Amino acid sequence: MFALKYPVILLLSFSLLLNVAPAKTDTKNDSKKETARLVKVLNSDADTHTKAMACRRLAAIGHQSAIASLANYLNDAKLATYARSALENIPDQGADDALRNALTEVKGNLLVGVINSIGKRKDEKATGDLTKLLSDKNTKIAIAAAHALGSIGTKSAADALQAAIGKGDEKLQREVGFACLMCARSLAKKGDKQTAIALTELVHKADLPKNIKVAAMQLTIVLKGKAGLGLLAQELKSEDLSRFRSGLQAARDLGKQSTSTLINVFNALPDERKALVIAALSLSHDSTALPLIRKVAATRSEPLKLQAIYALGELEPVLDKNAQLQVLNDLFGLLKQNNSEIVSAAQAVITQISSSQPPEKVNALIESNTRKLVESEGLPQQLMGLQLAGACRIDSVTPTLLSLASHSNTEVKQAAIKALGGTTSTATLSQLIALALKNPNDKTTSDALKAACSRLPLDQTAQALATAMQGATTEQKQLLLKQLAAIGGETALKTIVKAARSNNDALQNTATDLLGKWVSIDVAPALLDLAKNLENRKYKIRSLRGYIRVARQLNMTPEQRLEVCRNTLANAERNDERKLVFEVLRRYPNPLAVNYTVSLLKDKQLNVPASSIIVSWAERGTPVDADLLQNALQQVIATTSNANLKQRATQQLERVRIQAKQDEQGSGFQSLFDGKSFDGWHGNKKIFRIEDGEIVGGSLIEKVERNEFLRSNKEYDDFELKLEFKLRGDKTNAGIQIRTAEIPDHHEVIGYQADLGTGYWGCLYDESRRKKILAGPPKDQRTLPIRMDDWNTYRIRCEGPRIQLWINGVQTVDFTEDDPKIPLKGIIALQIHGNLVNQVHYRNIRLREL
Repeated sequence: MFALKYPVILLLSFSLLLNVAPAKTDTKNDSKKETARLVKVLNSDADTHTKAMACRRLAAIGHQSAIASLANYLNDAKLATYARSALENIPDQGADDALRNALTEVKGNLLVGVINSIGKRKDEKATGDLTKLLSDKNTKIAIAAAHALGSIGTKSAADALQAAIGKGDEKLQREVGFACLMCARSLAKKGDKQTAIALTELVHKADLPKNIKVAAMQLTIVLKGKAGLGLLAQELKSEDLSRFRSGLQAARDLGKQSTSTLINVFNALPDERKALVIAALSLSHDSTALPLIRKVAATRSEPLKLQAIYALGELEPVLDKNAQLQVLNDLFGLLKQNNSEIVSAAQAVITQISSSQPPEKVNALIESNTRKLVESEGLPQQLMGLQLAGACRIDSVTPTLLSLASHSNTEVKQAAIKALGGTTSTATLSQLIALALKNPNDKTTSDALKAACSRLPLDQTAQALATAMQGATTEQKQLLLKQLAAIGGETALKTIVKAARSNNDALQNTATDLLGKWVSIDVAPALLDLAKNLENRKYKIRSLRGYIRVARQLNMTPEQRLEVCRNTLANAERNDERKLVFEVLRRYPNPLAVNYTVSLLKDKQLNVPASSIIVSWAERGTPVDADLLQNALQQVIATTSNANLKQRATQQLERVRIQAKQDEQGSGFQSLFDGKSFDGWHGNKKIFRIEDGEIVGGSLIEKVERNEFLRSNKEYDDFELKLEFKLRGDKTNAGIQIRTAEIPDHHEVIGYQADLGTGYWGCLYDESRRKKILAGPPKDQRTLPIRMDDWNTYRIRCEGPRIQLWINGVQTVDFTEDDPKIPLKGIIALQIHGNLVNQVHYRNIRLREL
């Protein structure tokens, strides 16, 4: 991580900086309150979309108080699906009652939907009604009833389905058969295997499609367990491939219980089926299958041999030491085969056993056999041994490999060097580095060093590479720098940065290239420093581009990403780099980025690209806070000289406003100020007035003598409040009182204040009570992305003892009141602070009760 360095206007998301107690929420009570609001929507004349969204939300919170309202829409062609989805998720008997009642009230596809919902809820009380619907003339309804009974899975449901077998058309019969199998599974889970088996046996005997009968037999075998092994043998010996495959699946489901049966039928099967049986045996992880699998691995049939080798690998975790030694002897014997596929499979299993931390004797066997291969005079055996040595990471053969690295035979030489990537330890790393430096252009050596460095301890490895830089040639240093970049870390970064600052052009070129591709954000400060201080313009630009790439491609906090954007613009000499900044802002439209982009509109040189980003957010439907986006579009319209952007911004502003209004209405927001009168408010009308649809308090000519408050007539407890404000004057102070009480015969009020003004932006103050800041950003970080002399947004949410504040989409407070004596209900009041020459404007005030 790297530090933020700009104390003048820190565009911080202060929610990350707050040191407050975690909020305590009453989830059950919250759910009930939200349900009440959503029920109001369902019972209103809202449009279909709004009601559908209310149903979707009710499906998530699932409160029983919504059941009656949801039930009203079960016969509504447009909303029935949404209503059923919500009822399905409400954990209350009333939802079952509502769905059952609908069975006699809805028809056609709507009835099918209700039946499906009953099936999902497994409502046993619906069994009688569903049984009657099994004989419905509408096949879709009858099928839905069968599936629902299958899902309910009780003995009564089983009786109903059993009675339906053989009745109805072919399509219904097929689905009744499937439903019987569903029911059997449910019965078995409930412990009634006897009824379940009787049902599957009946389905198997019935005149039903072959695939259902085969599935019934498979389930019968699994449910019977040991008693079903005779049936399993019959299925496995069947000439019918579908029965064989079904039996094989049953064997897999039975696990170790089926091992003896699979072994017994093995010899009677053709080779292609034997291979599948070997695979099934391996998945059972039963060591009693080992003798057969070892025997098959020694057969002449190469496909069977290959399957057996893979099976040995599957069994390895359950084998004891002696069994592992037997398997290893078999596998090393198979390395003598001429079939490359067999050899590769054997090598893979040997490597697997080696990597599983086996007993010492097993390791010793692998090491001794591998060493024999490495030292063999036969080329194929030697190459095989070199490959195994590297894959099994046998470090004891490293000296031999180092000597073979200068072998006259190119194949042996390359294989030995490659193996060093696996065998080299911290103790022998310097020797591999030395070998790589002798051949800086050899890719095999370079790759081996990279492989070794990537698995060895980071700090020791980086230090060894950094030490090797001393006395190395430029070409060798370039190789070492690349190796350091591959492993990363603090030592690697410092070494590469040092090379970037050197006077050696080749090293600067390599180092700045590597830093520009660094994969962690700790490189950012170094790249910025290089971009500022390098003399070579080429490398300055490359460093700056690498710096902005960190923000574009790596995982950063919004604060860090914004810092990179600010620094890049401050140091960019070319439009190419400035364009990259706007690409970052376009890609990551968090509140900080939006506010910063709006601030760039004032710069004539940057206005068009900034405007373009803001308009593109709107056109693409980017998830940006609606208030924030509206303000940004208004700023584009007011500042840009580009006619096309102005036109597009105007169009998008209208669209966003309409959508935002619909969304707020749907979620219950109501306006508290009509823009024309003080209806719903009271206060000093000499101080507060209405101008151009705004509430204006204070003066830019005369001091306001004392604190004044425009107060709501109504009290609120849990709510979300949104408004826009603008402060004017050299020194400003105002605020929004919440959960506040009026003091009789006094101009002051008492309660929480969402503060505004110089030094207090976004703080939560306790007015006339504790008379102190309760929560907010640290003192030295209170200058938020406020647009002075311009409109800003405030969002205030009070829920139980928790109070949250946001300015321009940036959270500034998350506070939980721990004093039970403090009232959590009161009026809302708009303040203008006394003893100052300043003016506050409020507009677009709306609230929803939670």
